[in-house]
Amino acid sequence: MDVTVFQCGPAANDSERKALEHLRRGLRAELGGGLWILLANLSFSVTHRLQSDEIDIVAIGPPGARVIEVKHWADRHRPLLDGEAERVANKARKIGTTLRNRAPNLPYVDGAIPVTQEAARARKLVAAGPARGVGVHTLAGWKDAVGLDKPDVLSTVQVRALGKALEPKAQAAVDGTLKRLAGYADLTLRSPRDERCHRVYKAVHATRRDRAILHLYDLSAGGDEKVARRGYDAIHRLQRHAWAPRILDTWQDAPGYAGEMYFFAIADPAAPTLAERANDESWPPEARADCARKAVRAGRSETPVRPTRTSS
Repeated sequence: MDVTVFQCGPAANDSERKALEHLRRGLRAELGGGLWILLANLSFSVTHRLQSDEIDIVAIGPPGARVIEVKHWADRHRPLLDGEAERVANKARKIGTTLRNRAPNLPYVDGAIPVTQEAARARKLVAAGPARGVGVHTLAGWKDAVGLDKPDVLSTVQVRALGKALEPKAQAAVDGTLKRLAGYADLTLRSPRDERCHRVYKAVHATRRDRAILHLYDLSAGGDEKVARRGYDAIHRLQRHAWAPRILDTWQDAPGYAGEMYFFAIADPAAPTLAERANDESWPPEARADCARKAVRAGRSETPVRPTRTSS
């Protein structure tokens, strides 16, 4: 089949990338001449007066349209399913209302939650679905997630028209370029772009105006929560020292990604790192040695330690 993918915004985590690529490969491997359009990370609002919904994937093809929200959940996340399913169903109703104005023959727009976790770890979660009318599937059940086996209703012209109706933006590279998260805005990636498990951003809180360093952990890219939060726990234990970075937001779920992504934020000291200072030729050996001595004593002192700049 012919498949067109529009990357309308940056993927939030590795789980979304994995699911999108799985759907793309699966649809292209199917025989037939139908057209499918996958709108990934779509920001959608019925009216500009309402806050936009963030939708992982909208799949539009001959059988109709599906709103897909990807989760990297396991059986232990079952208590979260009903609430998430209700949100998915609401998004699907809004998409359906918008698209049906362009194609009156469009079938009811369903929602689906594909789970990228290993099938063995999500067996009970999938078996418990559908929840609130929203199907829950493993990646192996991707055909059910997009409704591939339902009768063809839409023509290729209609599929293109419906994709255009949602106004997909120009494709954006999937490289961690988030702009907003958990009340923080103006996110600027500071860690390597190919690092997916632990990303570090400089940010500004939208209401408090605090400048912060935000640490974001994506467990769908690998890792374990207990291991991931060790860095936060270490900083938390150091809070009794005046020289330690101040915690602005404690370790918590990233909004909309419970059980998948976690974050914490510390105050941005706006000071150069030791690595940056080490490359500063104007920082003389005497000042470097003094900074090292103060750093050694810091664990037993409340005196702030900062690299000093003295003339050579």
